[in-house]
Amino acid sequence: MWIILGLLFSVQGFSLESFESLKNVKILKVIETNIIMIDRGLEDGILINDHAKLSQETDGYSARALCLLTKANVSYWKLYRIPYAETISKDLSYTLVGMADKEIPAPYEAMRDNTTRYEDPDDIKKIPLGNDPFIKRDLPEKLTERDIIETIGPEQRKLYVEKVLNKDQINRDLRDYKVSFFASPYTRQSINEAESFRYGARAGNIASKYRLQGQFEQQQSKLKDPKTEETVSTRSTTAQAQFVIHRLTPDISSLTLINYNSMRFTELGTPKSHWQFGPIGFTWHMFENRTWEYFDLSYVPLYDYRATEVINSDTGSNSEIKTRALRHGFRLAVKTKINERVSFENLLWVRPYQSLATWEIDGSDLNLSNDMKFVFNLSGSLFLDYNLVYQYDKLWRTLSDLPSTNTINSINFRYDFDI
Repeated sequence: MWIILGLLFSVQGFSLESFESLKNVKILKVIETNIIMIDRGLEDGILINDHAKLSQETDGYSARALCLLTKANVSYWKLYRIPYAETISKDLSYTLVGMADKEIPAPYEAMRDNTTRYEDPDDIKKIPLGNDPFIKRDLPEKLTERDIIETIGPEQRKLYVEKVLNKDQINRDLRDYKVSFFASPYTRQSINEAESFRYGARAGNIASKYRLQGQFEQQQSKLKDPKTEETVSTRSTTAQAQFVIHRLTPDISSLTLINYNSMRFTELGTPKSHWQFGPIGFTWHMFENRTWEYFDLSYVPLYDYRATEVINSDTGSNSEIKTRALRHGFRLAVKTKINERVSFENLLWVRPYQSLATWEIDGSDLNLSNDMKFVFNLSGSLFLDYNLVYQYDKLWRTLSDLPSTNTINSINFRYDFDI
């Protein structure tokens, strides 16, 4: 028998990668020694020492720059090459395009050793020594919810909601998309000695705050039935979608997701359908720098519905087993650059089962998957991915009499483009 590939997501905290672009960038401040402040920062994936090119819609290429300092909503850049000084203005809008490190001229590479100590002189505030005059001595010993409501007021709470759900920002973020088509000429897994051909597409918007991503995939396989030793063909379908509000706080993002998969093996659906709904969860951005693009830990409660067809050993007829449960989804996602053309990603999902009837947690039913990936940039938008996936699902054995573990090796060719 057969079981479908586990559902895998990748989320994303981003740094400014080569050729990645941010549109409608504004210069907020021009400081001496060719330093500018722009209206994009950590929320847009900009990190200290990022290298980028500024271009303007009508006049084209304006300048090259290195990021000196980045905050939640703004960042400071050192302009080291300005061929057209007249195109640098607070009245214009720019496109910020990430560039490879190897394109930094040698004399300017040393600037990276000093950038982290940069401070905006307008932000430096002198605080007198001794007792801080801003500290009030009549603060209540215990702060109640009513104190918070009266202090903040409905207007301030409304401003926070409007900031999180900004309609204008949503419209801008849902305007531009990046699409990937991929195909795997070689996929082999241990559960049934299957050799498969896999193909599909991924899409996601290029956004600073509201990020929508989806994936659709089909897999055609020729495999050996572990019971009859016969070789048969089968086809599977998977789909995923997720929505993220990036950087609700400097370290926290929201996470909403839906997973689906189905598999037809001869006359049986194993599973016939499998849905996981995660209405709201959170991602903690634990660590990031110029090399480590993200090191994130996520949690999202999942409503799990699975329908599996089985054969009655006595009558030979088909019957359907339905299971409903709550799963606690824990996701650890990391991505790091090895060099300019090679990167490493790892995505670990652990989803322990909790009964909706008794609320007991089954520590042996983890629905675990770990996806390790090496990404090779062959040329421009063409990539070669090598995947090594390990999966553990207790229900494969209890419902379908299959091994509870599976190891998958695959090679994928992927092409990315913007729409």
